[in-house]
Amino acid sequence: MMLAAPKSKQKEASILPHQAPFIASQTPPSSTRTSRLLLGCVLTLAFLCWNRSRTSNAWSATLQPFYAHVKTVEDICPVVDGPGISHSGHIGLKGDSEDSPKRLFFWYFEAEQDAANAPIIMTIGGGPGTSGMMNPMMAQGPCLSAENGTTKPNPNRWTEHYNLLALDHPVGVGFSYGRMVNNSRDAAIDTYDFLQKFFRLYPHLSKQNKFVLSGGSYGGTYVPHIATVIHEQNLALAAGAGQPGARHINLESLMLSNPLSDATSHFTWFLQTTCHGPVEMYNASTCSHMYERLPACLDSIRIAEQSPEWNPELRKKSHELCWYLRSGDMHGVVGEDYRKKCVSDDPLGCLPPDFGWASAFFHRSDVKTALGVDAHRNFIHLSEQVFNEFYSYGDTMQSAYLLYEPLLRSGIRLLHYVGSKDANCNYHGIMSFLKLIKSPFQEEFLRAPDVPWPTAAEEATVRVVGEGAGNMTWILIDGGGHFIAHDQPKLVKSIVEHWVENVPFD
Repeated sequence: MMLAAPKSKQKEASILPHQAPFIASQTPPSSTRTSRLLLGCVLTLAFLCWNRSRTSNAWSATLQPFYAHVKTVEDICPVVDGPGISHSGHIGLKGDSEDSPKRLFFWYFEAEQDAANAPIIMTIGGGPGTSGMMNPMMAQGPCLSAENGTTKPNPNRWTEHYNLLALDHPVGVGFSYGRMVNNSRDAAIDTYDFLQKFFRLYPHLSKQNKFVLSGGSYGGTYVPHIATVIHEQNLALAAGAGQPGARHINLESLMLSNPLSDATSHFTWFLQTTCHGPVEMYNASTCSHMYERLPACLDSIRIAEQSPEWNPELRKKSHELCWYLRSGDMHGVVGEDYRKKCVSDDPLGCLPPDFGWASAFFHRSDVKTALGVDAHRNFIHLSEQVFNEFYSYGDTMQSAYLLYEPLLRSGIRLLHYVGSKDANCNYHGIMSFLKLIKSPFQEEFLRAPDVPWPTAAEEATVRVVGEGAGNMTWILIDGGGHFIAHDQPKLVKSIVEHWVENVPFD
């Protein structure tokens, strides 16, 4: 069953795509007898795995077999302490078949302490089109990428206390493959389908474990869509409806770092940083030229969002007008961290070297074997095809932050922790849309002070609304840029632990 935004809600019509599933491409199928036997065995194992752990008649009455090829990972991710248990593989989505696959890849790292009851943090990439595997390998997982495609233990791993589920989302990034979608709403529906099947394979995790969504950059568009689909389906299940066989997902909170969640705020404030920030990026003539183009950009966003239905052509035109503002010569200043200078023709050349190291790691044949990935399957750390499909549909030009309003009203907590040295998704634009979120916390959020971080060693401020770590919280970190968890791993680990446990930042 396809989910759609309620047509009676004008505002949501300007946020969410309304269309049937879009098929962009198809991976050539394998026709060998071995593959067919493997598929049959895997489907049977998936059914038996569920059958041994079913908990209700409603669950068992509606289960359909699905493709699941999962392995316990060994010897490729050294840890600081303990065995470092993890599992990885592919799960087939709705409509998946051998001839027309649609499969998401995941790597699930068990918490070192009390994994059966520990909260689950699901982490995804940005882009649109970047692999979610970069997050554990750069900051969050038990091991980090290192030179020459190797790995090393991570002293600031999130997995010390929490289960970490890294997902290559949407189909077409990382090791995920098959029929693709071209917008965040359909990608979120795929993610919900994946999660239902993941919890069938690991049923103990769906009973009481808190579920936390984590993302950054274009994850600022992905995350509110995924959270919305989960929340909508949870409400439907509570009302006796929902997808057949689905289970409630204990969505507790969201964590965003340097996100792109609103096109208007993003481009309104982009030139503020590149032209008037602490570091000169655009020169005077470039600034003058770009400011002349800014009104047309902002007008195009308003025109697209006023359309009663999602209009890909209007949004694509808006993308072209607005993203032109990012095309100026920055004279070697790195947009993701304006403290740095670099010039490179390599798309990864000016990013932290961990990106290239992680990509080399996932290209190793022994790593693919350990992860249960076919030897011929390429790892796509940044998919131009996914980006182009989302661009063509206009997905990059939306006000996804509006989706936070019903989530906050329902008690789902929202954290933004942001590196201040990022010109790509600068903090002025992020704070701009946060102020506009109409929730029970808006008035207090606007009045709340930014309090210095409790320890003098950390240059950060905290704005908290609500008890404990807050219902709506903003943390601005001075010592980092776009990849703040990589830049400040110890501080971010502390932030995450306070947030997930919902205890004050003191």
